[in-house]
Amino acid sequence: MKTFDPKVVMNYCIIICVIQFSPIVAQQQTEDQDDESRQCCTNGIPGIPGVPGTNGLPGPFGPKGESGVPGTVGPKGDSGLAGVDGIPGAKGDRGEVGSTGQKGSIGEPGPKGDRGERGEMGLLPQQPRVAISAVRTTSMGPLTYDAVIVYDKIYANEGRGYSSSNGTFTCPVSGMYFFTFSIMRTKNPEEAYVCIYKNDIELVCVWVDNEGTREHGAATNSVIIDLEQGDEVSTKLIAGYALYSDRDAHVSITGFLLYANQQ
Repeated sequence: MKTFDPKVVMNYCIIICVIQFSPIVAQQQTEDQDDESRQCCTNGIPGIPGVPGTNGLPGPFGPKGESGVPGTVGPKGDSGLAGVDGIPGAKGDRGEVGSTGQKGSIGEPGPKGDRGERGEMGLLPQQPRVAISAVRTTSMGPLTYDAVIVYDKIYANEGRGYSSSNGTFTCPVSGMYFFTFSIMRTKNPEEAYVCIYKNDIELVCVWVDNEGTREHGAATNSVIIDLEQGDEVSTKLIAGYALYSDRDAHVSITGFLLYANQQ
């Protein structure tokens, strides 16, 4: 703000007072002249100076002064309170895929989960079917050599492995097979003795003696063997022995595939 000289202010106030009190002074002078006239125009002794008057009222504000030089920047004030969150902006474009980070360490195993529902039953693999069931309806022997028994009546020949012309079973599918065979001896003193063979290798046999009687006797034996495709199985009546059979089929053979070998 612009300051003023006190002397100038005082003089300005005196001028104001003179202007305001001039009529009063003039009136007083007129009255004094009348008194002097009445006193026959004699000059008196000057009086004592009066007491100085009080200061006059402040004058009107002067015109606005020019702006001063800006002051230095004050210290930074304290941070204000956080404002209210604005409306979320639009979703930005998807950024590029970052590089693969390092593999983390393996965590501890989690708790065991609940047991799941039982699944549907799967389809069983197709099992090849091979089976033979045949009987002999006539007697045989005694002979002077080992002879293959030919079964003339066939009940089953699944897989077409058995030949009724030579009495030999030729394996059509590699796998594990079960065979069983039965015989009966004649009433004559001859005994019965039959063996089963794989590729002319004896496996098991069955023997029926005469027991000193002229009655028929019967016996059965079985075997489980592993066969490859093309192997041959047959039963043979041993030389010097005889078999008895008729339409009731007392001599028989049965065999079938238990399971095929995995390829």
